[in-house]
Amino acid sequence: MSDRPPAAELRRSVAMLASEWWLVAGGLAGYLTYGVWVIGTGLAVETATPSLAARTLTTAGATDVTGLVVFAVVAWVLMPAVAAAWLLDRQLSNVNGNLVGRYRIDHPGVLPAPSGVLVLLATVAAIALGPRAPIVAVMAIASVHLLVRTVAFGRRVYSFSPKPLFAVMAAVSGVALAAAWLVSAPGLPGTVGERVASAGVVTVVDTGLTVVGVGSGTAAGILVAVPALLSGLYLAGQTMVARRVQAQAPLANPVKRAEQRYPIMPPVGDSSRPGPPTPLTNGRSPSTESSTTSSADDTTEPSTEADTTDSQPSTDRTDDPSDDDSSHTQVFTADEPIPDEAETMAAVAEAKEAADEDDGWVDDTAIFSPEGATSSDDECGECGEEIPRDSVTFCPNCGERVRR
Repeated sequence: MSDRPPAAELRRSVAMLASEWWLVAGGLAGYLTYGVWVIGTGLAVETATPSLAARTLTTAGATDVTGLVVFAVVAWVLMPAVAAAWLLDRQLSNVNGNLVGRYRIDHPGVLPAPSGVLVLLATVAAIALGPRAPIVAVMAIASVHLLVRTVAFGRRVYSFSPKPLFAVMAAVSGVALAAAWLVSAPGLPGTVGERVASAGVVTVVDTGLTVVGVGSGTAAGILVAVPALLSGLYLAGQTMVARRVQAQAPLANPVKRAEQRYPIMPPVGDSSRPGPPTPLTNGRSPSTESSTTSSADDTTEPSTEADTTDSQPSTDRTDDPSDDDSSHTQVFTADEPIPDEAETMAAVAEAKEAADEDDGWVDDTAIFSPEGATSSDDECGECGEEIPRDSVTFCPNCGERVRR
């Protein structure tokens, strides 16, 4: 397992910024494409149906809502937001390999950390200095990056990872960012600002700000912070759910998606966390899966090969002399002196050395027999008298027949 410490994973999360060129390129392309879309469609509506654009369709309080405003809500806000959510989901999907290739990390919680810190700094600056244009621009960039990292984090974790929620977060963030672009567009310099005004953006923005009752600077600062706010709410909820999941660890038969990883859990039998034994899933326990998922990140998915070590019963082996090649037994009679420990060990060593040389059978266990008894004697089963093994049929002491 390549379970790196959180500090090392945080450095990896910062270094990962260099591989997110697609986010920079996509953001710039989206900003320019959206501007062309707004100006082009606005001029087309003003030219093709000037009466519809100026007609009042409804009212919001004391403010008239014209056809151009309704068109702007649909074409300039909702449609781009849905398109942005679809593109983000496609970019982070496992089909393209971006989530697996770029955001496969041992501690996914460090993914939102870099942009989260930048959002906090921009928020403090906006509170202290007001919603100035550079601060709003930094807030917008950090907020979008935080949303992307949060969605990547959410799709990687196991405890709370609802994919529809991520689509809703991306769509709502797209609505807020589109509205922030419209609010800021009238202040663009030169010919671009003139084209924006000709497309009717100023009229739409004035109507919206009048209905809401806020200034353009405040509205822009709030709108660009919406992705960061949604990310913070999700991260807080995910943290609470993750703690509940860890408290119930080890989990019984967890099922994960392809891009997810199992949470790091205590090993089976760990006394620090009570719980029932973890059942096997595809031949391995969830805790084992969580330990091996990170090492499998360099490939694709964790191996499902069954671990047969737990399924095979273990048999205890006893010290049975019959299992040895030789019993190493030595026989001493009662009239022989008992050797001390040093002499015994030396004799055993010599016997083993001799056994290694000639592969013979050696007996080094000391056995003491009664005085006068030899290895060629038998014992009478009736009176216990020692009887020569081959020369006597009846016991000379009690007359009992000797059974051999």
